[in-house]
Order: sequence, then C-alpha cells, then structure tokens
Amino acid sequence: MTVAGIILAAGNGTRMRTKKPKPLHAVAGLSLLAHTVQIMRVGGIEAIGVVVSQELAGNSALEELLADDIEILVQSEPLGTADALKSARSVFPAADTLVVAPVDMILVTGEFVRRMIELHRGSKALSTILASEVDDPSGLGRIKLDDLGQPVSVIEESDADQRLLQNNLVNTAWYCLDNNWIWDVINSVQPAQNGEVYLPRVIEIASQLGRSTMLVSSSDFGRGINDLQELAGVENIVRRRANELHMKSGVTIQDPDSTYIDVGVEIGCDTQIGAGSHIGAGSKIGCNVIVGSNTKITRSQILDDATVDGARVVDSTIGEKCYVGSNSLVRASSELKTEAKIGNLVEIKNSVIGSGSQISHFSYVGDATVGEKVNIGAGTVTCNYDGIEKHRTVIGDGAFIGSNTMLIAPIKIGNFARTGAGSVVRSEVYEGETVVGVPAKSLNTK
Repeated sequence: MTVAGIILAAGNGTRMRTKKPKPLHAVAGLSLLAHTVQIMRVGGIEAIGVVVSQELAGNSALEELLADDIEILVQSEPLGTADALKSARSVFPAADTLVVAPVDMILVTGEFVRRMIELHRGSKALSTILASEVDDPSGLGRIKLDDLGQPVSVIEESDADQRLLQNNLVNTAWYCLDNNWIWDVINSVQPAQNGEVYLPRVIEIASQLGRSTMLVSSSDFGRGINDLQELAGVENIVRRRANELHMKSGVTIQDPDSTYIDVGVEIGCDTQIGAGSHIGAGSKIGCNVIVGSNTKITRSQILDDATVDGARVVDSTIGEKCYVGSNSLVRASSELKTEAKIGNLVEIKNSVIGSGSQISHFSYVGDATVGEKVNIGAGTVTCNYDGIEKHRTVIGDGAFIGSNTMLIAPIKIGNFARTGAGSVVRSEVYEGETVVGVPAKSLNTK
C-alpha cells in the first residue's frame, strides 16, 4: 500500500499583485512550493507530483527548487482545482491513496498529514478532508456536517446560508482520496458558473456513498495565502514555530519577536542568539556559539564556541573558538580556522585565515591565504584588483603586518616576515625579512 502526493500550484495568484508566481514566494527562507513538499515528506509521502501552469512550467527557478524525483505536471488551462488534478491521472497508478494539497496552506504539519492518512485508511473512506477550526472564518469555505459529524460538502462563503456562516469549521484544501475511485468520479463533477471544476465537490459525492471522513486541526492550519499581507502573517507564525523549536532544544533567544531563523537551520545546544539577528536558510550553528545582536548569517557554518558579534557572514565557515567583531563582513567562501580573530569593521572575501591569526579593525583582506598566528594591523588592505584582474595574496605563518599596510597583489609575505606601519609593499617579502616605507624596502639589506 503506497501513498502519492499531488501539489496544486497552477493558480495565477493574481491577488499577490506581483510578477513572481505565487508558488515561488518565500516564507522563512523557503518557497511556498518547497514548504508543501517538505510537509508531504514529513508526512511520509515519497512520491510527489506538482501541477503547475504553462507560465510556471517555463520558469527556470522551478526546477532548481525541486528534487529530481518530483514530477512536474502542466495544467494547460486554468479550469479549476479538479481539472488541475486530472493532469496527474496517469502519474502514480500504483498508489492506493492520493494526498492532494494546495501550494498556499503551509501551516499544516507533516504530523497531521500522517494522521490524516491513517484515518483515511483505517476508516476505508473514499475521501478524507483536513478541516480547521478558526477564530475568523471570513472569506473561507465552510464544511457542512451531517448528524454524525461527518463532512457532507464544502460550501463557499458566498453560497452559505446564515446558519452555516456561523460555523467556524473551514476547509484547508488538504485531502486524502482513494486513487482508484477519484478518477472516475472527477469526470462527473459539474463545472461552476464560471466554467471551472472544483475539487471539493468530490467530498459531497463520497458523502452520498457514506464514505467521507474528516480530521480537525488547529486554527493555524486554516490560514492560507492569497496576498502579501497574508504571506507576512503566515511567515510570522512559521518563524514563531521555528524559534520555539530551537528554544525547546536548548538555544537561548534573547528576543524571539525580533529574531528571524529560517526553516531548516540547525543550531546546537547552549548557543545564544541576540536580538535582531537573522540566520538564513542553509546555515548550521554549532554548540555554545554566541550570535550577537543584529548579526546576519546566510548559508554559512559557525562551529562550536565561536562568537559572531553583530557581523554578517555569507557563504563562509567560522571555525571553532573564532571571533568576528561588530559590523564586519565575511563572505564569498571564506574560512576562518580555529581561534582566528576578526576585529570590528573588517571585510574578509574569498580568503582563508589560519588558526590563531588576528585581523584588526578597518582592514580589507580579499583573495588571500593567511597562515597561522599572523597579526594583521588595523587598516591593512590586500590590494587584490588591478583594474582588470583579481590577484592573490599569500601571508606565511607568524608574519606581522603593520597597521595601514598596503599589500599590492599578487604578492607573497614569507613566514615570520614583518612590514612597518603605513608601508606599501609591491614585491615579495622573504622569510624573516622586515620591510618599511613607500614603496617598502628591506631593513635586512646590508
């Protein structure tokens, strides 16, 4: 017995009023489409297809978002959710159960999807609907129940009578369907006045056969996304959930309301995160790390016992027991080895900083390889660009670079070499050599 999932993502999303297709809008670092895939995966669904519009099928970002094992299906015309499902008719013939979900109901949890599947199979229902009890059902389709509390139909608000309008039980548009039954039934669904064919009609058909069930979820699950305001509201809930999960796992978050942690970020225990910080998708934070206030970390690794204090780290690795000072920027695949220290207002770009090395305030180190226990004074610049090409700077172990030194790349500074403050170094400095001046000259010359 197998379960397949179909995500309906072919809607135009006109109420978003943006050029970006609705399924590609992001919440907490993940697109709506990626969120829905993740929910299905957690719910135990491995075989997944996505129904998209012709326009979205031609979007280069779509394939980048989806794994190779996800089927992309195209609805040729926007003729409603039932018509969209028809696009998947022959995709998963071996499945006995089909889970169908919209792309914009991402507050549903994988655990609840798993429970819905279990209920569906245990009851031998033809259709099972995931409902949500909400505080404010305005604008949402109401679920009509029979005397036994089972769903009879889904009624849009515009068609509901006054009694039904008092009902706060709404449709999340997540369904479990018998994969053998649905394909014959769906062809019998009559179009609405606008010509579109809507999937909720199958609930009514299954009810008439006495084979319809329902699972009721929390109020959050009933919140969909139709415009940017609703997108922001859902994002707040997702981020709150993420923060709560991290705090339950031993992470101290100084001010959860101002802290943004994207979905999928890993954070070790005893880590402290200051107010106003943002840890982006693809990042991994170790144990006993201090993330200072107003820090932004994007697609990076921060290893155990490190401190990033009000800095930005992008696509880089900060090693164990390292320190990165406030208003500094570490980017472009840079790596700080164990116990390296970066002062305030420093930029590191495409560089490797060796263990125990220190780079003082106001320095720029770009396209460089810095050895172990190097001391780079404040205001130092690796002049890596000649106006045409980028060049690399190599600084050996134990070197001392005086404040405000200009290193004109390509250049090599030998082990234990020294440069005087304010020097402009244009040529190689050999091991143990000291150079000073503009241009720098060796003090070792006899």
